[in-house]
Amino acid sequence: MSAPPQPPPFDVHAYTSRYPVDSETRLQRLLHVAHRFDDGAAGGGRSDVTRDALSLAVAQMRAAGNYRRYAEEYGAVAECGTPAGGGGDDAGAPMMSPVRPAQMHAAMTSPCDFSCKISLRKTAPERKTTRHIIQHYLPYDSEFVRTARLDAAAKAEVLEARLASAQSQLLKDSIRSAMLALAEFHWERGELKDAWRRVARSREFCSGGRQHTQVCLMLIELSVDLREWGSVRDAISRAEHTVMSSDGEHGGGLDPLFHAKLRAAGGLAHLAEGRYAEAARSFTSVSTELTGQFASVVSAEDIALYGGLLGLATMDRAGLHAHVIDGPFKGRLELVPNMREALRHYSKAEYGACLSLLQTAVLPDLLIDIHLHAHAPILLGMISDRCMVQYFRPYSSVSLAKMGAVFGCDADEMMSAVSRLVASGGVDGSGLGEGARIDSLRKTLSVESPGAVERRARRRARVRAAKMGVEFARNAEGIVLRASCVEAGVVIQGERRGGGGWRGRGGRGREGGGDRPDAGFEDLNGSDDDSSGDLDREVAMAVAYGDYEEMDVDLVNPNEEY
Repeated sequence: MSAPPQPPPFDVHAYTSRYPVDSETRLQRLLHVAHRFDDGAAGGGRSDVTRDALSLAVAQMRAAGNYRRYAEEYGAVAECGTPAGGGGDDAGAPMMSPVRPAQMHAAMTSPCDFSCKISLRKTAPERKTTRHIIQHYLPYDSEFVRTARLDAAAKAEVLEARLASAQSQLLKDSIRSAMLALAEFHWERGELKDAWRRVARSREFCSGGRQHTQVCLMLIELSVDLREWGSVRDAISRAEHTVMSSDGEHGGGLDPLFHAKLRAAGGLAHLAEGRYAEAARSFTSVSTELTGQFASVVSAEDIALYGGLLGLATMDRAGLHAHVIDGPFKGRLELVPNMREALRHYSKAEYGACLSLLQTAVLPDLLIDIHLHAHAPILLGMISDRCMVQYFRPYSSVSLAKMGAVFGCDADEMMSAVSRLVASGGVDGSGLGEGARIDSLRKTLSVESPGAVERRARRRARVRAAKMGVEFARNAEGIVLRASCVEAGVVIQGERRGGGGWRGRGGRGREGGGDRPDAGFEDLNGSDDDSSGDLDREVAMAVAYGDYEEMDVDLVNPNEEY
């Protein structure tokens, strides 16, 4: 098998042009790309990508006066002191993983490897292996840190004085404006927790629906930058409640794309928490009018990539066509041609081509995304499983060697993947079929036809019905016989035993019956033991009450024990 093609070259400038120049998400993505493409000993052209990304990140930090993050990336935190308000080393920092795009691409040699070759970490590892790589590419400027620190202190003093003046005058709008100005100041310098607290405090001084929604969107954006997904959901709930309560007086001034922004932010929260089906519904329901208006959180290309990938991983064929391929969302797919082609291959049942395209062209884009890189192996594994289920569905038996040729792996790898699918029950309750079997000698996968499954279920139902009929007839016969004996006076009285039970005169009787006078009646209908003549009675009742040939019941083995 020939080696898979290498991923196309990565253009840092084209990638970061989707996001505002001064946004926190752009800075986080630049640092994430730099760490991803830093290959250490491998070097080569990938170090150029890291150098470009770090140059753009440093330029943004210098323009915003973000000296804390600048010194933090160089490992010179002692020069700028501990960031106030907890905006230090972990504030807004993207979660890194030691697995790099080239390593992942080389390890996955076939679509069957998506879910078993490499698993990325979902939590941030120790930063010693990935931190401070910037010092190998760009020199450290201590003069910038000193100057920016002095400028920040002077500007903070002015903003604090403005807030104190507004509070002394008890002017609601002035207090809100001063707090938001302080929040913007902290936000530019990477002190995200301080900025979040200022914005949350300003919510108490909002006087209209438009102001409330503005504050809610700022809280959502800050919470996404901080990876505080619980705060994202809380801000979305507050924003929806604000819109519902302000439909009358202030509803006319709301952002027409407000609901689309909430759905996009909700999709990110669902994705981060592993609720992929909910995330797919959120992203595919985002209005197509939302393009670059929310790029400080998620760009239009990101929405297209997230929606297409999550829809392919979680939706069935009908839902995928309704919401992604043929729905309003299909216009967004023009922004991500590789994802569009993968969806086209899937819809045409070209599963091998779909998985190959995902592996060679889409996977590198997933690994450089700050929200998707930790979920890439899981999602691609789900897509691979869904493709195998869809491929086998029209057949009752298929060769694993031929199936492996379609999916780009040998028969043994395909057997391992299929056996895992059989054991797990398939994808979302839609597996390979009831009674799926793997023949390890012939290397085949087979399943009973729907007619055979239906006949077996009908047969089991008839066996249960026959057994219930036999039991009912036997109980009815015993009741009638006992009633006849009582009416005719054919009763055997029992005598009281020393142990408190009753004993019949002509036999052993029953013990433990207490003081019930009828506890000593002999069982005139025979023993309750159902082990000896039960099968013969069932055979007799089946022949007497139903057509033996039509029932198609194995009366010798009614429970199918062998």
